Amino acid sequence: MTKRFRVGQRNYLLYLSGMIAPLIFIITAILGGVLRPGYSHLADTVSELFSPGSPNKLLLDIFHTIYALLLILFGIGILQFIQSRDHSNWIGRLGAWLYITMGILSVGTATIFPQDPWGSPPTFPGEMHINLSGILSIITIISMGLIGAWFNKSGLIPHFWKFTWVIIGLTILATGFYVSNLSTPIMGLTERITIIIGFSWTFILAQWLYRSTGTTNSVRIRPNQ
Repeated sequence: MTKRFRVGQRNYLLYLSGMIAPLIFIITAILGGVLRPGYSHLADTVSELFSPGSPNKLLLDIFHTIYALLLILFGIGILQFIQSRDHSNWIGRLGAWLYITMGILSVGTATIFPQDPWGSPPTFPGEMHINLSGILSIITIISMGLIGAWFNKSGLIPHFWKFTWVIIGLTILATGFYVSNLSTPIMGLTERITIIIGFSWTFILAQWLYRSTGTTNSVRIRPNQ
């Protein structure tokens, strides 16, 4: 086994993490809803599945931690891909580091700082959960924008920059729609729409990186004029 083959195999695993992570999150949400009597995917948020005292919280925490770790691995994959092709450009590297940070913070939103049960007195972990969720939303948008800008400069993925801006716009609109529907019968649905929009960006980028492994090693950056 050559060194080049081992590196390629490692990259495959990192990019595959970006495709698996959204699926793990979706499975976790569906499983949590099935195991929790009276839970509604339309009205209840995903974070409620991880509230203190929730049924099967330990199991769901494990699944959520795996999801967050996969995000971190994919972020490392993005960083390595960018550094191997344009080490001097800070935009892409900053975007990748923010993506990795997003994965690290995601670990704490369900395990260390879970959401307070609805109607219960606020606690420090619950307040931190709200703050982290807001920070994660901002980091996600900035990270997508920076990574999308780098790929636009590189010319490696045609139209990915346009796709990124569409996703960012839809994410902002969906987030506003979610906030305006807090405590309504469709609160959970609006949250899931926002999450799925963000996941589509991650999945498509991960799929392209996975399929391109071994074919773009010799590609040089061709800045768009």
